Amino acid sequence: MRIIQKLLIFLVCCNQNWSYSQTKDSIIQYSFYGRLMPISVYSGAGYLQDKIAQSIEFGVSHGVIDAGFCFGSYTQRRDTTTFAEFKITMDASQYGIYSNEFSIGIGHVFNSKTPIMLEASYTIMAQVTNTFGIGISTGYYDFAGNTYDLSKNYYGLFLRYGLIRDMNGRLNRTRMHHRRKNNGNGFTFHH
Repeated sequence: MRIIQKLLIFLVCCNQNWSYSQTKDSIIQYSFYGRLMPISVYSGAGYLQDKIAQSIEFGVSHGVIDAGFCFGSYTQRRDTTTFAEFKITMDASQYGIYSNEFSIGIGHVFNSKTPIMLEASYTIMAQVTNTFGIGISTGYYDFAGNTYDLSKNYYGLFLRYGLIRDMNGRLNRTRMHHRRKNNGNGFTFHH
């Protein structure tokens, strides 16, 4: 999809100076993010061109929440597969560079007998640099119309551009380094 390629180039050209802070340290109040799912595959029977979806998402991160708009195609056919969706993703848990997320979305499929689109998904992501992450996602789409409905389970790979979150879910400009500290009683703890 040409729109996905153009938006990906735009996101790569941007840097982390898009973030805004109310403090002087490395903790950020909110920042912009982008997420690209170059491939996701549906389970079940069907032709391969009907089982591959692609999407791109961009929006604002605030604490543990990403809120943004997602655009894409839920098949590789040129007819009735383009969609637009509002999506909220919550960072459910964070351990170092690894995170687990839950997403929910509502959208519209253009020129389709099933124009209403609902999504719920789960992800596992690794933040490999201060601004880029890679992950896997599993979830489902529900499509509904006046006389037809359809559900699809999918499994996909995604890339995320945005700041890393620390163990408390706060956006951070730099990687968190966990150190051991002795409290004087022979016990060590992480912070």
